[in-house]
Amino acid sequence: MSTTSDRSYTRTLTADETAERIFQALTDPDAIGSRWSAASTTGSGRTGGELAITVGTQQQPTVMRVLGAHPSDAVIWEVVASPLVPQWAGTRPTFTMTVAAGGCRLDFADHGPVPHLECFERCATDWGRSLLRLCAHARDR
Repeated sequence: MSTTSDRSYTRTLTADETAERIFQALTDPDAIGSRWSAASTTGSGRTGGELAITVGTQQQPTVMRVLGAHPSDAVIWEVVASPLVPQWAGTRPTFTMTVAAGGCRLDFADHGPVPHLECFERCATDWGRSLLRLCAHARDR
């Protein structure tokens, strides 16, 4: 299920995986890089860290500041720089995990990419794919 508001894109998924594995897939640079098909991913996915993700042939990485990484509970990023989609800078992707029957409920919100921005549709499509890959990646680990 996905929804939009005038201030964010949201989506909820139920994964056949534990919150611990989802958390690991959101904080381990190697897991993030493989899920995004990144050329390189460096940095720390822990609270106070930064992740630099270089995708495709881009010379400059997308940079995420990790505002919070609370095991099996929530991961909050702030996009510092995004060469592929410059309008994404300043948004706050937030992942909240809750134990659910048979797995984990993942509530996602990307605060900031308002629907009237040019990048909104692209971001919404990309997040939908990324969240499905996140759940699959956590299951395969």
